[in-house]
Amino acid sequence: MKSIKSKRAFVTGAASGIGRCLCELLAREGAILYISDINEEQLKKFADELISNGADVTYFAYDVSDFEAVKSAAEETLSKGDLDILVNNAGIGYSNDLADTPIDVWKRLVDVNFFGPIYHINAFLESMRNAKRGQIVNVSSGQAFFKLPGWGAYASVKAALGVYSEILYYELKKYGITVTTIYPFMVNTPFYREIEGETWGAKLSMKLVPYYSMKPETVARIILKAIKQEKRVEKVSIFNKIGFYSQVVPFAQDIIATTSALLLTKRK
Repeated sequence: MKSIKSKRAFVTGAASGIGRCLCELLAREGAILYISDINEEQLKKFADELISNGADVTYFAYDVSDFEAVKSAAEETLSKGDLDILVNNAGIGYSNDLADTPIDVWKRLVDVNFFGPIYHINAFLESMRNAKRGQIVNVSSGQAFFKLPGWGAYASVKAALGVYSEILYYELKKYGITVTTIYPFMVNTPFYREIEGETWGAKLSMKLVPYYSMKPETVARIILKAIKQEKRVEKVSIFNKIGFYSQVVPFAQDIIATTSALLLTKRK
């Protein structure tokens, strides 16, 4: 298990939820932090808190879908030395039937949840390859294992990130770079509180998130452990493991998807 002390870590989506909790843990471990978020006010306040507690923190406020802003933050970070850990955590959610998902929503989901991580990897990869070391952590979603109607657009993009990330692991091994793919289960963060849902089932499931979801602090601890162990894949929850293996169990996926369609999708 590798030490995090004095490692230089860049975390996106750091101002709240899993990202915030992970940054707090990394700071306690003695990491040098570079954090980003689209919410500048919230990010600055969090950075000031970390600094007041003795952490070494640099913050960048930008939209992860802005490649020029990503490159600028990466250049400033790399001007101070090579990056050891990149955590692509920033993301947005969305719930609606696929047929009713507007193109502009698809584009936003792809830009933030897929191209956001790719932009950051692109910005730091040359430096990592030259240094022959580094770790890239991509936060996908456990919905990649559950074909849930009503969540198709979000799940499709997150599943694409998972496939990209898991393949990248094998392609970058030869450079001494580790790629860790994280599949969180439902997490009680503002991420889900901002999603309203279109049906009574979807609305109810969102209201009940605090009761059946995981705490962001718990997920952050699991991610930190995965980073230290340089794991290839971390499924985070037993429910994700059930979802993963249900894909090879006859009728299991059909039962899950059919039940979800009744509860989460619109009626004619």
